[in-house]
Amino acid sequence: MSPKLLFLLLLALFSPAFAAEPPGSWLPPDPDGRPWKHAETGLSFPVILGTHRLAGEFRYREGGGRFIRYESLEERSRGDIFFFPAGTKDITMEEKQRLILQEMDNVLKDLEAMSKEGRYKELVIGEVGVGGIDLWEKESLPLAARACEMTRTAQTQDGVEQARIVQWTGVTFLDGWLITIRQMRPVTPDDDGSKGLQAFAQLVTKVIKDPPLRRGVARMIDRYMENPLSEESVQATAAVLAYLKGTSDLPISIPEHPVQEWLEHCQKVVPGTEQTLLSAFMLGSAKSALAGGDVRSCLNSGARQFARIYRELLARHPAIALPKIDEFLAAAMDDKGGEWLLRYSGSGS
Repeated sequence: MSPKLLFLLLLALFSPAFAAEPPGSWLPPDPDGRPWKHAETGLSFPVILGTHRLAGEFRYREGGGRFIRYESLEERSRGDIFFFPAGTKDITMEEKQRLILQEMDNVLKDLEAMSKEGRYKELVIGEVGVGGIDLWEKESLPLAARACEMTRTAQTQDGVEQARIVQWTGVTFLDGWLITIRQMRPVTPDDDGSKGLQAFAQLVTKVIKDPPLRRGVARMIDRYMENPLSEESVQATAAVLAYLKGTSDLPISIPEHPVQEWLEHCQKVVPGTEQTLLSAFMLGSAKSALAGGDVRSCLNSGARQFARIYRELLARHPAIALPKIDEFLAAAMDDKGGEWLLRYSGSGS
């Protein structure tokens, strides 16, 4: 790609806003890498979303609206997620659908206005698709989506430059907020942008679906904690572990040393006990994580559950006895097992 075209695409995709920037202010991402959270809906967006990195948050001066921006320099794409208060959350599904279609019309009007101003030309408007976002044990969210193609024009030092781009817009309604997902990326002879647009939309949809799912997972952890070694806990454990496998924003980590050696010993003498112990560590950590715990508290919680289950298994299977573990067990039951592990592995401060 020529430097001129690359410059044009960066100008088109990463300019501050499609039109003149409204009154408001930009805020950078959290310096410690914590997710961006929208308290009113409970949505939590990670710093890294697929191939995109969170660039910041824009807060409108009036009206309570805001949006966050994701950028991918490699893909030369940008995704914005807008939150606008709708005034009330207690409305019918028909009223929600009317609001999201109305917002979709507003997006189209903005594109048409910018076409008249010369920012875009050769605008191709796609059909509006309607559907829903399924939620765990809650009513589905209505969704409207549309893709449009256009040629972006910009004045550079070398004159007017142009690039073909595609924009995907999705609008939904959650807990009294209109949420608009908008992504732009270049169109080339080899890539119409559809795969990238779909991937980004799926990741945002996963974030939107997460709060009720996370509450369900928390209930399954509670069910497991009531009787961890029962047959009834097996299904709950599997569901929680499947959720954790697909989730990257929880501060859960397990020091490899000496835990890996302990698990290998248990697997050798009583196969299956190692998985029970690992699950105990994971679910103990997850219980703390879902309650808002940090890395250290999650590690301590996981270590305590590991110690609890180890003692129960040891009573059933004396052969899994581990040498020099008593100090860890004492620390774990005193909610300091994670700190003990970090010191042992040389990772502690």
